[in-house]
Amino acid sequence: MIFDCHMHSWRYPEDFNREVMLANQPARRRAWSEERFHAMWHLPIDAYLKEMAASPVEKALLLGLKAGDSLGIQVDNAYLAEVARSHPDKVVWACCVNPTDPGAADEVARWVREHGAVAVGELGPGYGGYDLDDPRCFPLYETAIALDIPLVIHAGPVQARFGRLKHTDLAAVDEVAIRFPSLRIVICHLGYPRYEEAAFLVAKHENVYADISWLPQLAGLDRRALSRYLPQVEFPYFHLAYPLLYYFTQTFGEPDKLLWGSDFPACSPATSIQAVRDVNRFLEKRGLPRIPEAALERILHENWRKVFTRVS
Repeated sequence: MIFDCHMHSWRYPEDFNREVMLANQPARRRAWSEERFHAMWHLPIDAYLKEMAASPVEKALLLGLKAGDSLGIQVDNAYLAEVARSHPDKVVWACCVNPTDPGAADEVARWVREHGAVAVGELGPGYGGYDLDDPRCFPLYETAIALDIPLVIHAGPVQARFGRLKHTDLAAVDEVAIRFPSLRIVICHLGYPRYEEAAFLVAKHENVYADISWLPQLAGLDRRALSRYLPQVEFPYFHLAYPLLYYFTQTFGEPDKLLWGSDFPACSPATSIQAVRDVNRFLEKRGLPRIPEAALERILHENWRKVFTRVS
């Protein structure tokens, strides 16, 4: 089964802090009408399901986001739970909290036990203004271990104007992995743009994994948003080929810890899957080592099973 381990849905304006969202926009957009912002930001689950139907994806993980004070998006867990409840054969969901909030661990336990959440995420320390190794987060980590659920973490830098890079040090992942060796951790986007450091952490710790979501768009393969400014390309390039090749030459015999996700709406699932399957064409053309095809297929089909044990 191909499992999309990283996708999003939210509602505009219900899940937005409009003032913060506006402050993050280029000046040319700040006079836009509500209709234009609705067209830009409203992301119903039907949009994903339509693209899912045109791809080999069979099930997907819907992630939340708590970035109301930095990006302007604060997705309601109740909405995510309802989406998963309405599409049980296609969607599972992760609850999202600020782990430093009092009661965050109890909130997660409730969403898991009463509403079927299968993970915690997408945690974003750079968005939320906290450090992953802050002791206030530790009750949440202990609860995740007890519930046998992973953390999905945007651990690297964030692009939001009000996001704080001082909270995005990947060394904090190292500290958490050491303190909580039974806690499964997924580093989103292979730590973009700190691919080498993220790959090292995945190789160092048995309990640390990474997803490769968003990378095909950064590589210029999905003609949306950022990538529309890049030249049209036939093959994946730096932001997909380099991270994958670096990972597969640095993992010290542990190659099967990368997971595939689309990061929809950043990438369409079909385009993202094809990018992974085409990466060897790019490498061969440039005389670079091939990645075993079987390893690429395990990224798509199998590796997620080690992490998301509540998904079947």
